[in-house]
Amino acid sequence: MNAQNEGMSAPGDNRAPEVRARELRRARLRSRLADDGLAGLLVFDLHNIRYLTGFTGTTAVAAVLPDEVVLLTDFRYRLQAAEQAPDSRYLEVEQKVSSLLPELLEGVDGPIGIEDGLSVARWNATKDSLGDIEYRFAGGHVEHLRRVKGSEELESLRRAGRLLAQTMGSLAEGPVVGWAESQVALALEVYARERGSAAPPFDFIVAGGARGAMPHAEASAAPIEADALLVVDIGTAVEGYTSDMTRTFTTGRINEEKKRIFDVVREAQEKARRAARAGITCRELDAVARDVITEAGYADYFGHGLGHGVGLEVHEAPRVSRLSEDVLEAGMVVTIEPGIYLPGVGGVRIEDTVLIQEDGIEILTPLDHGWIRLS
Repeated sequence: MNAQNEGMSAPGDNRAPEVRARELRRARLRSRLADDGLAGLLVFDLHNIRYLTGFTGTTAVAAVLPDEVVLLTDFRYRLQAAEQAPDSRYLEVEQKVSSLLPELLEGVDGPIGIEDGLSVARWNATKDSLGDIEYRFAGGHVEHLRRVKGSEELESLRRAGRLLAQTMGSLAEGPVVGWAESQVALALEVYARERGSAAPPFDFIVAGGARGAMPHAEASAAPIEADALLVVDIGTAVEGYTSDMTRTFTTGRINEEKKRIFDVVREAQEKARRAARAGITCRELDAVARDVITEAGYADYFGHGLGHGVGLEVHEAPRVSRLSEDVLEAGMVVTIEPGIYLPGVGGVRIEDTVLIQEDGIEILTPLDHGWIRLS
């Protein structure tokens, strides 16, 4: 399957590209629901609601019905819903969403799917309102569609990736030694925000020296030392779509052990990038990188998966790991991020966000993978 041609119009179709893209997504979703014996779906996940309606508010439920999509939210979002989701029927909630469900779902011929992931309290309120309406839990339908990106989505992902590479590259423009990790993280966030990124999709990781052995180290008040490794993992978000990238820098001279783990990780990442293409299983791709690290004697120090899907969320399907059953398809966007983490010594991780193609990849975060020395 290639990247979906969302937004492409037929002659005489004057709808906005994003509206055409959503209509195609909804048609695919309804086909999946029909195959699962469902007449509709109640959508609670806000990322899925954005995918299907365009709405970006923080409170909403969407009902995907046979002939329409209904967006339920409150007065605060009346104007926003009209602007962002003109192709959905807006239904304003005055008290609880659950109070509107019986009338909304009346007459639907067949069981309604309920997205899972609800809190117990929210589910109890929803369940009580359904009464005699037939329903069953049916999570994963929208997430499955989101795995393969459409052309409109890919343009946003490319912009996010280019901005992210530019932001990471800006580290070489000024001194960092002596700065607190948190100061560097803030400077990178400001750089990205001033150039078009929305709020970062995760807290930036800036980990110098021995702290780099923590894969998800929080940027701390610790000063960045000279003659050390520095792991920097940052992300951007453009038009709702995210990008994720890690580079490991040096702040001066380092010993042979640190040079070795850098070279091993770089080789593992390069081999995985060369192997990635449509048709390879995520488990097989993980093994390409993991075998390099294992053969070098560092198997015990690479404990996470090789990567993850990227899109409206910075961590979404598919999962690229030893445990994954997924197969990569053209149009999927994933990270490739092997690492080695030596307690008391430091860590190395090299990560790119890439677009899977039929015969290879497109790197969406283009920046040199070799040694970059910071002052």
